[in-house]
Amino acid sequence: MQLETEPTAPQQNTSPSLSQPGAKRGLLFVLSAPSGTGKDTVINALRAQGMDFHVVASVTTRAPRPGESEGNPYYFVSKETFDHMLTHDELLEHANVHGNWYGQPLQPIRDNLNAGRDVLLKIDVQGAATVRKKLPGATFIFLVPGSVEELVTRLNIRQTETESEVRRRLMDAQNELAQRDHYDYIIVNRQGQLQEAVERLRAIILAEHCRTHPRYVNI
Repeated sequence: MQLETEPTAPQQNTSPSLSQPGAKRGLLFVLSAPSGTGKDTVINALRAQGMDFHVVASVTTRAPRPGESEGNPYYFVSKETFDHMLTHDELLEHANVHGNWYGQPLQPIRDNLNAGRDVLLKIDVQGAATVRKKLPGATFIFLVPGSVEELVTRLNIRQTETESEVRRRLMDAQNELAQRDHYDYIIVNRQGQLQEAVERLRAIILAEHCRTHPRYVNI
């Protein structure tokens, strides 16, 4: 496995960017959501509209699903490789989720923030709690479905889990939703109203850049 970072040089264009003029460092955003809520769809839609930020690809010990590839959306590693990264302090946080290990590689986060580019972490509530302790200056955003019924529909449509796995994810979702009060912002991603969720994410990120004292983090 080889972790590669996206080009970190500031982009010279007129498209909307999360990194505002004059910012010395990028800002760190943490986005959590129950499985099936549509966080990847919201993020991809925002990027397609021209906002520039780095989405960190986690490392995981689980096997790739159909349509996934190395670095999209994860770097797939063996348990031995994961343990090596953990031992050498190469992960910002790590957690066991649904029986597999996940972690956030430090180097691409550090490189992009230092280059003035915003970074977005997609992690579960367990990982977010760890990041909150280490980097309280990050901005924490929670994405929720319009209803439990919508979540059930989304999980069934994507057909990437067995029936028992769907039941487990729904139980996990209930526990995750109970953690929403620990986040700075809540975004509801209702079925058929993707653009509303995308605009709310955009507004949150731009608002954080408009703070008198933006919340930069040091890694």
